[in-house]
Amino acid sequence: MRQINKGAEPGVMTAWKAANRALPNYCYASLSAAHRDEIRTALVAEQRGLCAYTGRRIESSTCHIEHLRPQCHCGPGEDVDYRNLVAGVPAPNTPRLPYGAHKKDSWPPIPDEYLFVSPLSGGCGARFTFNLRGQVAPAQAGDAAASETIERLGLNDPSLVQLRKAVIDATLQIRGRGPASIDVGNARRRLRALEQAEEQAGPLEPFSFVLVQALERQIQRIEKIRDGRRRA
Repeated sequence: MRQINKGAEPGVMTAWKAANRALPNYCYASLSAAHRDEIRTALVAEQRGLCAYTGRRIESSTCHIEHLRPQCHCGPGEDVDYRNLVAGVPAPNTPRLPYGAHKKDSWPPIPDEYLFVSPLSGGCGARFTFNLRGQVAPAQAGDAAASETIERLGLNDPSLVQLRKAVIDATLQIRGRGPASIDVGNARRRLRALEQAEEQAGPLEPFSFVLVQALERQIQRIEKIRDGRRRA
């Protein structure tokens, strides 16, 4: 999971709120398709082109607007609170996925919100660790919220794990050579490029936060082997 830094809500949403706040149908369902398109576009840009929960690549045409606090648990006006909105796979009216927003569904109820590691929470990325097989686990043993979030979002669903493994394998392999054949120099350059991209504007690579961890693991593995040979 990558931390999302929320910006100002789109002007079209601010204008809609000003015009509709006093009306009885002041809720998300009353937003027009055009309003939702504008909001979705803003969310995708804010998230640097990555799904809020999975890290998959998204565009405004391939995602939907997701409520961090599910609509069924929202109080008046909460379902149009911009800070409650993120973008996630898949697009509206498409087959359900076994992970992400579809898996999360109406979880968590308000009393269980402490068990949800939100992509808006500070340091959320550091609470998850990815191995080179694409699987995710809590970074710290006993982190009940991270464990519950992984389960409730289906982050270890085999199809999602395979997507992560594919990008990890492609990143760690030098063309024409075996798996995990990238050397320290190239791994460090690749890692630096990902870190620099994070500091700049524009879309990020799909699963970029997973690749950072994979490259760090590869560098540590090679350096450990080198150290062992020096001591031998």
